[in-house]
Amino acid sequence: MGQLFLLEGVVLNMRFFKGLGEQQLTTKFYQLPTEFTKDSDKEQLAYCLGATLYMPAMKPMIAQTLISNKMPNATSIILDLEDSVGELQIYEALQNLKHTLQQLQQVQVDLPLLFVRVRNPNQFEMLTEFLGPLQKLLTGYVFPKFSSANADYYLMILQQQRMAGYNLYGLPILESRDIMLKEHRLQTLLEIREKLIAHYDAILNVRIGTTDFSGFYGIRRKSNQSLYDIVVVRDCLVDIFNVFNRQDYPFVLSASVWEYFDSLQQDTLSTVATKVRTQAVKGLIKELELDRLNGLIGKTVIHPTHIDVVNAMHTVTYEEYLDAVEIINHQDGELGVKKSEYANKMNEMKPHLQWAKKIILQAHIYGVLQPHVTYEDLL
Repeated sequence: MGQLFLLEGVVLNMRFFKGLGEQQLTTKFYQLPTEFTKDSDKEQLAYCLGATLYMPAMKPMIAQTLISNKMPNATSIILDLEDSVGELQIYEALQNLKHTLQQLQQVQVDLPLLFVRVRNPNQFEMLTEFLGPLQKLLTGYVFPKFSSANADYYLMILQQQRMAGYNLYGLPILESRDIMLKEHRLQTLLEIREKLIAHYDAILNVRIGTTDFSGFYGIRRKSNQSLYDIVVVRDCLVDIFNVFNRQDYPFVLSASVWEYFDSLQQDTLSTVATKVRTQAVKGLIKELELDRLNGLIGKTVIHPTHIDVVNAMHTVTYEEYLDAVEIINHQDGELGVKKSEYANKMNEMKPHLQWAKKIILQAHIYGVLQPHVTYEDLL
């Protein structure tokens, strides 16, 4: 077991698939997922969010849910003060958030990475004073409607808190209107990127809010469709990927929320899932495949039943792992291309190097499956 990091009575020691027993882990994994904490190296931690579950900050019994380990495979949770909280509920949500953190501070349990999504920079500034030392329980803050207009304010407050000794990260969400409108998009994205580069060490990942993008045009995907089927959204995603995935200062991009879930009770879903693949899960898997293909890591979810699916699909297959190792091990210039161990593709040592590095990092966090084991075997 790795070292346990104590924080005012709280043990922050996490690993993906903690809900699986040791025998299941060794049977299904060639390389086990590695433990991590909120203080892990930023490059690794950026890959550790996985399925990030949104929970309204005013939701009752949040602390009890986490303490009782009802969601053992959850590795990151966002306590939301924005869209899920009405204007008349803000005071109640703030009080509940503080009470939740105070409860968590008193116990020794494994906790997911905790983030708070604020409503705007003004509330962010107020909240840092309101929570004070309780911020030590947080991994960071989520900045909605992040734009070139409010970036400096958000980042200034974040920097102040980091200088005060809080190891906090920012998670900006790209979802504002000036990003979606084509005539403003590229300039806006480039301006945002430059501002984030200036605070590169403080930005854990960049999230994408396609629900807002779709809403600008009155569009909504169905459960058997993906975001990539909506051409106006796909057009915007192309530019975001282009700007933020560049190798000089690459940002980890996190995939958009999947909003469909099954109406069955959670305690019966595991049994049902072994018999039938529901439409909501089929749609989620379809979109996750496209997310991964486009280099996104992690995905926002709004229902606990999505957690296992998202995390399972981030595991690395044995074939991917062998390809990545081979590419990295042949950077001495003696070979430019080589047939893969599975003899079904060519591995090019230079063009595939960045892909290989990402796969090795992902394998470290999510684990490598045994040969002939797939992500479905984890569900």
